[in-house]
Amino acid sequence: MAKQSSLIKLEGTIGDLSFYKNRNGNYIARRKGGVSRERLLNDPRYQRTRENMQEFSQAASAAKFLKNAFREIELRSNGGKLHNRLYSAVNKVLKTDPVSPRGERRFELGDIQMMRGFEFSESAVFGEILKKQFEVLEDESSVTVTIEEMAPSKYLISPKRSSHYRFSLIRAAVNFEEQTFHSEIQSSEFLPLKVTSAPAEVLTLPIPNQANENYFFALSLEFVEELNGQQYERRDISQNPAVIVAVV
Repeated sequence: MAKQSSLIKLEGTIGDLSFYKNRNGNYIARRKGGVSRERLLNDPRYQRTRENMQEFSQAASAAKFLKNAFREIELRSNGGKLHNRLYSAVNKVLKTDPVSPRGERRFELGDIQMMRGFEFSESAVFGEILKKQFEVLEDESSVTVTIEEMAPSKYLISPKRSSHYRFSLIRAAVNFEEQTFHSEIQSSEFLPLKVTSAPAEVLTLPIPNQANENYFFALSLEFVEELNGQQYERRDISQNPAVIVAVV
């Protein structure tokens, strides 16, 4: 890499040289390089690179698909970089596929139980917002989440200006083979934060048990602000935690 020392400052491309201004305000000249597309796609020495590219594409596609399936969560809890964080988690699962050859491994054939515990908002970890354990009960037909009776002001770390909260259980049913998904949600009522005791919450959703479908259940906690009897969503939803609690 070379620096330009002349009075003429160039930006753009001339032949195989690229001229640009870097972050420090210096003008830099760089020769074009890299491997040609044809060589990358056909040269045996780049077989591993092609395999990595295929699996990158597969993981990115599965992450996007799963994100769309959890659209209800994205609207309620999103601390930014959700796709990137989902991709990272999906890629780890994909690499556990025990049957497919390198380059053809698939997320749905891997250990999808690794998605349990995935936090949708990196700035609002569920266990740091709800300071009380909740119970997750799975059986052949349903998933049930129980949050015991509690004092909200003691066990909930709520954002400023929030007055009410509610829990939601969301199920994303995903068929990766046919590229279809559908979701269902059950929510509690909005409850005031400033009470000495709030009743236990029990949220249940069925498991459809359809062929080739995987089921991901997430628990979300949403804070809102009440004004003149109306509840309003907060602009900053990054403080609303959500976590995958069951994978079937």
